[in-house]
Amino acid sequence: MKRILTSLVVLGVAVSLQAGSVSCDFPVVKCEPIWKTVIKKVPRQECWDEVQQSGINYKNSGVDACTTGGIIIAKKCTLTKCKTVFDSCEEKVLVGYKNTAKCGCTTFSKISNKKLKFITTTINF
Repeated sequence: MKRILTSLVVLGVAVSLQAGSVSCDFPVVKCEPIWKTVIKKVPRQECWDEVQQSGINYKNSGVDACTTGGIIIAKKCTLTKCKTVFDSCEEKVLVGYKNTAKCGCTTFSKISNKKLKFITTTINF
């Protein structure tokens, strides 16, 4: 019984010595840009002229006038009115890179903001 127990302890120590991990750098074999299509809205002013006739009838003077803040300007006014409109345009934006490396028959990839030369990975055994 003592021999079996000792054998199991020795076997457990041997197995624990075998378990571990190794960190390795693998060269990138392929690097592909990742694009995203973005719709941008660009503001611009759209303006037009409107002719405004005075709604006030000055019977005694015989003058029709446009008013601004209660002040008589003219018989007929041309007002320029504007509104903001948005034009849409599609644009491709670079959002990152898919870096691919190979270890034997296994291929793995990592997405990053820049092109990588190596991918560091940990191998557990």
